[in-house]
Amino acid sequence: MVRIILLLMLVFKTSLVFAQPSDAKVKSDAVGNGGGIISFKFTKSTGTRQWNSSTGNWEYVRGVQVKRKSDYPGINMIVDEDVVYQYVGNGGYSFWKVRVLSNSYEGIPNPAAKEIDDFISKDWQRFYGFYYGTIVKLWQQPALAENPEWVWHSINSVEFRMNIKFDHIISGRGVETQEAIWKVRLYRDDPKAPWKNMLALRSEEAADIKVVGFKNYTPQQLDDFEKQTLQYTMAEQKARQSAAALPQVNVPAFTNAEDITKYVHDVLRNGNPEKLRAVFLQLFAPGFFEDGSKVQLRAVEEQNLAQVITAVYQNKATYHQMYCQNPGYRVEQWGNGSGKKTIYITGAVNNCNSSFTIAPVNMGYKEGLAQTALKIVEYGVHVRQDAAAIDFINSFSNRKNLCKQD
Repeated sequence: MVRIILLLMLVFKTSLVFAQPSDAKVKSDAVGNGGGIISFKFTKSTGTRQWNSSTGNWEYVRGVQVKRKSDYPGINMIVDEDVVYQYVGNGGYSFWKVRVLSNSYEGIPNPAAKEIDDFISKDWQRFYGFYYGTIVKLWQQPALAENPEWVWHSINSVEFRMNIKFDHIISGRGVETQEAIWKVRLYRDDPKAPWKNMLALRSEEAADIKVVGFKNYTPQQLDDFEKQTLQYTMAEQKARQSAAALPQVNVPAFTNAEDITKYVHDVLRNGNPEKLRAVFLQLFAPGFFEDGSKVQLRAVEEQNLAQVITAVYQNKATYHQMYCQNPGYRVEQWGNGSGKKTIYITGAVNNCNSSFTIAPVNMGYKEGLAQTALKIVEYGVHVRQDAAAIDFINSFSNRKNLCKQD
């Protein structure tokens, strides 16, 4: 009886071996009709039987490397891939798919680390995505993974892996230190052209993410970390560089709102975009800026200023045309002895007025005493662009007939 059982076991084992696809079968499934194939080889002498938890089935995997001609003369594509078979019962396997592990090209090297660094650093926001607004510390600059797993999706698009270690805010909880893999894909229009676009995402595979530390903070403490994020610090750095490039303007220490308005009016009428921005950065109240910054305007304020600059200097009609050098002013005093005033500037044509609201603003403390200064807390600049207004202004042969006080 024992001999019969042993014989059955040997037969069963032998049937499994012979049920595995032959070398010829694997090669046929890997290369298809064989078009463009230059060479083929197995990466190992035998295959591997392994459990696929996703499909809930056993599979037989055979590693191969195939060299194919590309669409570009003199450039060949080398593909490392697994030819995968699913178990179908009775010791048999059926071809399922070819799983590409990596692509490379003969004649086109993988991009060098410096080439990658130079390109991704042009747009950190695109590279970090969501984490751009949560990362508060980079332990190291992004670097190619030990095994980048190069995959050329096409001759003009390559994918690879990068290592990053960083601290990032977990909302309402604290700051986590994480080591993770970023999957990066670069795009270009031609093999000889520079890279022009990228897609970068943190890998969501559990094996690619490692939490190495966590520190609890209160919500109030976490608020301070907002000014340490990549988004804030890089925007602040850019704003400082932009501010440093502006012309040096020594704005007087004004003691009344009327003089501030007259000064700004002169810049609007006779200045330029760079001078106006330099003046506004000094005269805007802190509420115009991101918390903790004196140069980084809030997004909505940056947009407003850009629109004002266009209206004042760069549109069909300019502020210089629509306002006299010595216009009429109307002052509106706010109540409660606040020292707050709104001053209206009358244009040279009807329905073309601008306004500035100016008030004493707390700029900080010294020995416990508030240090106040007059600042612009609200403003509106209007320059008519309609044909009627432009025709009216241009109808005067002598500007002094329009602006009698100039």
